[in-house]
Amino acid sequence: MATGVGHAMRHRLPGIEVLTVQPERSPGMTLSLRAGHAVDAGPPATIADGVAGRYVLPEVLDDLREVVTDAFLVREESIRNGMRVLYRRCGLIVEPAAALGIATILENPDRFRGMTVATILCGGNISTTDFENYRL
Repeated sequence: MATGVGHAMRHRLPGIEVLTVQPERSPGMTLSLRAGHAVDAGPPATIADGVAGRYVLPEVLDDLREVVTDAFLVREESIRNGMRVLYRRCGLIVEPAAALGIATILENPDRFRGMTVATILCGGNISTTDFENYRL
């Protein structure tokens, strides 16, 4: 998704920053972006199972490197906090993977202070029972 959205956004706004986010407990693509080649980060162990990829495909990495400005890793608690913010402030029930952008902002407030930031909120792969079990 980041590659497609990144290409579209760069086409419309050439100077835009395109950032990617992964959970610290599923860091394969972020570590690969930083290393410049596919890295095996081991099995994922995150609540954000919608982005918990096990393997980095070199072709996907190459495509992503064309559009990404920076890559972030976020803690599990920040993902929960992002879900909490979206629920309490916006009335949105989102799966953990959809809260990664908000988690990044929460962990890096100085990095984003004064900026206009957009994040993608997608994914409805969570039941209300599972959401309630996160105790947000």
